[in-house]
Amino acid sequence: MPKLDFRNIEQDPTRCGGQPVVVGTRVRVGVILGCYRQGMSVEEIVQQYPALKPADVHDALAYAYDHLDEVEADLAADDETAVKARYTGGQSGS
Repeated sequence: MPKLDFRNIEQDPTRCGGQPVVVGTRVRVGVILGCYRQGMSVEEIVQQYPALKPADVHDALAYAYDHLDEVEADLAADDETAVKARYTGGQSGS
């Protein structure tokens, strides 16, 4: 599995929909970026995801900002999927 130019970030098409994740975890870069944008500190993110080290979070944020269009598209797709699931679930009970 090829590593990217960030030592703690990898992208495998067979894991997490091919989205970039922290090496050895299923924690997606987009999730870390979302936490950071919501005001969580690096330390708080590490507390939330104990498998991560501060260096993992910093690498994920660096990757996210260097590949912002890609990561934001992944986040938007996640949001769209969640909305569709919510409305589909709500309509099936009618």
